[in-house]
Amino acid sequence: MLNFGADQARNVPISRVGPDCFPAVRGPRLAVSDKFLFRPNQAAFDRADQCGPSIRSASLHRRAFMASKINSSLVPETGIADPARRDFLKAAAALTAGATLGSTGRAWAAADKKIRIGYISPKTGPFAPFAEADDFILDQVRKSLAGGLSVGGSKYEVEIIARDDQSSPDRQSNLAAELINKENIDLMLAQVSIGPGVSQQCELNGVPCISTMGPWQAWMFPMKGDPAKGFKNVFHFFWGIEDIAAVYLDIWKDADTNKVVGSVFSNDVPGNAMGDLKLGMPGAFAKAGYKIIDIGRFPVGADDFSTHIQAFKKEGVEIVTGLFNPPEWATFLNQSAQMGFKPKVCTIAKALLFPGGVAALGPRAEGMSTEIWWLPSYPFRSSLTGQTATELAAAYQAATKREWTQPIGVAHALFEAGVQALKASGDPKSPNKLVEGLRKLKTDTVIGNLDFGASGIANVSKIRVVGGQWHVEDGGKPHLYITSNSTAPEIKAERKLELLKS
Repeated sequence: MLNFGADQARNVPISRVGPDCFPAVRGPRLAVSDKFLFRPNQAAFDRADQCGPSIRSASLHRRAFMASKINSSLVPETGIADPARRDFLKAAAALTAGATLGSTGRAWAAADKKIRIGYISPKTGPFAPFAEADDFILDQVRKSLAGGLSVGGSKYEVEIIARDDQSSPDRQSNLAAELINKENIDLMLAQVSIGPGVSQQCELNGVPCISTMGPWQAWMFPMKGDPAKGFKNVFHFFWGIEDIAAVYLDIWKDADTNKVVGSVFSNDVPGNAMGDLKLGMPGAFAKAGYKIIDIGRFPVGADDFSTHIQAFKKEGVEIVTGLFNPPEWATFLNQSAQMGFKPKVCTIAKALLFPGGVAALGPRAEGMSTEIWWLPSYPFRSSLTGQTATELAAAYQAATKREWTQPIGVAHALFEAGVQALKASGDPKSPNKLVEGLRKLKTDTVIGNLDFGASGIANVSKIRVVGGQWHVEDGGKPHLYITSNSTAPEIKAERKLELLKS
């Protein structure tokens, strides 16, 4: 699924990165040919300014603000932050503070032996479900680092400064500037489901940053990045649109259907990117031998899908796929039942991500399929707490009395990656050494191995994605089972896909 809100977007064209600027990705799990690589062009993100802030987190008016906030570590001739000069300024400030306090060396030692990590996420607002586990995760991480962190023979106190961007791209960017310029953080961690404003600020200011919770395309291309070159200071881990297309094909490969697919995507930036008939997911499905029936996008918040359903009935559609918000998908299911439309497979992005949203469908959730990017059954262990995925989910449920959600594993892995990057740097107070360590970082986490040098996309580590199907257990509780794992064989399949009951 793509992690964006209900922006009132227009149709936005997308274009593909050619093989000349994106080398083929090596390895069976991460193999990406040019036909499975999707890149929305710059016009897509420029037009997103007209549609709402979900993607274009750095519109022109905020760029002016950002420019005004860049600190004095910028090199005058280039306007680009010099990490070495930033180190010098930090040291000079600490020495000055020490002299002012009248205790030579004390203030410098305190500053030098404390690592400050900034963390920005949408704890409130429309994207709050993605940060629902933040308090639990932060509590675990802080406890694991309570005794300090040993790096390069020295022990450092670790302070995590968390901020809520309230699901606002403007606030996200402003908070990043505040953490950089006022809190003087050494490393930034961020959820960027609403756009890459945090990463943009860090790139400008020479601050190492790791982000997640958004497709790599939606992180890289708004910042005008090149997959072959990447960036100087910022890194990202998640999946790409091409990965979800591959997972859906894996889900359907053994299903007894006529291979006629009804394509229903929302008319917003993510819907237009994912649903493009040539370069989006339907294009990949068509190349795999499926017939695509698509009569156009639906407006965000739509409450009438009768035109789509009628067309699908007429064309004999047996597989339905698309991008929906949970209320929209509930409406589609209701109207399908009323109109006698009974597909054999429904594989839907976004609407089927959270157990709570699926439970709201009641018995109709039975047999719905979707992508999976973390489950309690994943065979991985946290490098911070030592917990297995199962133990992490159980601890969350015991502490909060709420159901696990897929973002728990990814948010936890973000802190795992941050801590491992600090250790690998040898000197966590040096931005240059931190960045150097990140470029080479390979680490096992509760969502699997992260490797920023192996994806074939500069500054990006791919995460594992598999396919799954919801089944309603006794008592009406839905459970998500892994059914398709060709994209990540190390994750065990639990059941075979079952066709929807007619």
